Amino acid sequence: MSGNNIQLTVTLDAKPDTDAGDLERLTRQLRDELSELDVQADLVTGGSAPANTKAGDVIEWGTLLLTLAASGGVITALINAIQAWLTNRNQPATITIEIGGDKLQITGNPSPEQQQLVKAFLHRHRPE
Repeated sequence: MSGNNIQLTVTLDAKPDTDAGDLERLTRQLRDELSELDVQADLVTGGSAPANTKAGDVIEWGTLLLTLAASGGVITALINAIQAWLTNRNQPATITIEIGGDKLQITGNPSPEQQQLVKAFLHRHRPE
């Protein structure tokens, strides 16, 4: 990707009893789904592994850093893909998209209120 890009974070909030293995699996599935769009989806690392371990940086499962072209329609496509991914799951979850401190929570089947929030979010972040 080149030119003007937008970076945003996508955070998956699965149900409270989701274990680390399930959260890793869900994060990878979401990353794979979003990678089919014109976005770069990277896992987020959160510091070093505990002492006396062989691991490098610790991955923050449930959080992705996305880089996408600042062209019209990409954020809309991203939100639609997230809503479809959530709708097709058997378990309830919420995904939060954050651009520069502005957050939007997305659920699977959007209510009319959520649709209005999505429209307002898209309006605030439309390409100039």
